Amino acid sequence: MTSCIINYYHKQQSIVNAYERRNLDRTSILGTLLGTIDKTTVEVSNCFVVPHSISDSDGTVSIEMHLADTMYKLNKQVHPTEVIVGWWTTGFEVNAIAVPINDYYSRQCSNPIHLLVDTTLRSGKLSIKGFLQVDIGVPDASQGAMFSPLPVEIIQYPPEAVALKTLLKTRITGKAEMLQELPQIAESTQDLHDLLTTVLQYVDDVLNDKIAPDNSIGRNLLKLVQAVPSMSRDDLDNMLNSQIKDLLMSMYLAQLSRVQSQLNEKLLMSSTTVNPNN
Repeated sequence: MTSCIINYYHKQQSIVNAYERRNLDRTSILGTLLGTIDKTTVEVSNCFVVPHSISDSDGTVSIEMHLADTMYKLNKQVHPTEVIVGWWTTGFEVNAIAVPINDYYSRQCSNPIHLLVDTTLRSGKLSIKGFLQVDIGVPDASQGAMFSPLPVEIIQYPPEAVALKTLLKTRITGKAEMLQELPQIAESTQDLHDLLTTVLQYVDDVLNDKIAPDNSIGRNLLKLVQAVPSMSRDDLDNMLNSQIKDLLMSMYLAQLSRVQSQLNEKLLMSSTTVNPNN
């Protein structure tokens, strides 16, 4: 395994919610990671909390395995494609109890990944780090283990991006209000225009020697340009107009279906409300 992809909403929202609901005597919590494995990439799409306790005398970790197995079986009935891919815990750095916990999950899956979520915001943000346990030492001698960092990529699906953007507006307005389809498209188009303006300004500053060029940014811009299909302005306008017409037709049909459903409901209620004396 060389990389880890995390679904933004399911992963962070579930962990933060579990951390906020923990007992006050707990400084950290842990749980199971669920997802899919594709060659060298692990996609984490779900998780749940696993109760555990740490002995004050010798630091032994006790995990409620029966509850963990029950939660996994219940989740399997809803999401049959999700399997155990590792475990997560809250904290700022990997500690000594990570090794026995990882040994437990090694019996559940091959090469379990370990995600460390910094809910204390010590670095100023909710950072997520990924690790993979590797064996170290001299052959036929003392052996040890270390957690090697993994590249972590956080993704979000378009509906989640809309919901998160709406929630961020509550920091200013104090209330969340969902926009209709066309205002949402207009706002997204304006955001895209602002991003393109920022990119063009950066390119102009580099060409005019105002700022030093960054090779990594240049490679990403090259990939972005190569990903755009080569077409004329007229073809692009025709494609956009066609998609907008499809969107308007879908909106019209959805509104028509909603009105028809409401009319049927009203007629059904009026037909069932009959005076028994008549």
